[in-house]
Amino acid sequence: MMHLIMAFSYWITLHNVCELGMIWCSNLGAAGLTAGVWIMFRMDVLPEHGGAFPVEIGGPFVTSITLGMMYGHTVNQTMMNIARGIAAVIILMHVALCFRLYSVAKPSMSRVNHTA
Repeated sequence: MMHLIMAFSYWITLHNVCELGMIWCSNLGAAGLTAGVWIMFRMDVLPEHGGAFPVEIGGPFVTSITLGMMYGHTVNQTMMNIARGIAAVIILMHVALCFRLYSVAKPSMSRVNHTA
């Protein structure tokens, strides 16, 4: 479910900025849905098993800020270069999320030692 909400957050961000030109609606939608994904992840994964503070899940909100910088009213070359750098950071956030979810899934088949 977390992945579905995260994918919808990316879609609504791109739709609001690139197709409709509503940057603030994109920021609010991405912030709300990112908060929802954070809450889902936090409720699903215990802190001692890798669920403390998943900053890499904040990709949709960072994407919204980046697209706002790229498609804003007064865009200059410095803003565009910063936005491109942040876009590269978003890709690294996705790689970090893959590693976090891989480690949370316990692929080593070790026995879980906690109770609900």
